[in-house]
Amino acid sequence: MTRKQYSEDHWIRSSDPAKSLKVYVDQQNKAYSRVKNHYVKELLGDLKGKDFLDYGCGAGMFVVYAAGEGASRVLGVDAEETVLSTARFFAAQEGVEERCEWKISEHFPSFLPPAAFDVILLKDVIEHIENDYALLQRASEALRPEGAIVLSTQNALCLNYLAQGIYHRILLREKDWYGWDETHLRFYTPRSLSKKLEGAGLKPLTWRSAYIIPHKFLALPFSGKEFYRLESLAFIDKTLGRFFPLNRFGWSILVKAAKAR
Repeated sequence: MTRKQYSEDHWIRSSDPAKSLKVYVDQQNKAYSRVKNHYVKELLGDLKGKDFLDYGCGAGMFVVYAAGEGASRVLGVDAEETVLSTARFFAAQEGVEERCEWKISEHFPSFLPPAAFDVILLKDVIEHIENDYALLQRASEALRPEGAIVLSTQNALCLNYLAQGIYHRILLREKDWYGWDETHLRFYTPRSLSKKLEGAGLKPLTWRSAYIIPHKFLALPFSGKEFYRLESLAFIDKTLGRFFPLNRFGWSILVKAAKAR
């Protein structure tokens, strides 16, 4: 499972955990991230007494969250040692460092026993992985029979893809444009993601979506800004992003899946 690398000046590659954490927290405080994180927590459900794995944990937001919610075991896995340093720093700040485990791994780890976790989070990970099917299969193997996987990714079936996709892919002819992150490898749709999950022995249960109505726009030339943000529009996501069909039409789609019976 190979992936594209972030540039050396990206916060993920920084050796200063305090600086990295500040950049990360600033990102997570944007309206788009706040709504998405709200839905992640909603789909994770009650974590008390659960064994929890966050694969691609980044700066550790949901590892820290799971520890604070009383999960029995909390493991964060990421491929970058620098970002795990930031996650450890964050956990220490929040006073839960003794309850968190960390593992650096380029691949989804093997566990003994194989069905080791009640809840697995794959937040904004699958679009980075070349062999996405293998990732889902390994995650399914690590999931207990009554457990759940919560996954989020970018969605090509949305207004933002229609607008930005036309601009980048058609007008600028950037055929390798895959959204806001230069390390992404692909987009999904609810249908294509469902097929991937089902192929790995998982059944989609519940959907959510965020950024249904775009609220980040390119600024006018000479304005001194790169973007305009109308973040008040995010109330649409938080209000309607759980209801069909709009829970399939956001720039970010989230799904909770269980093992197929």
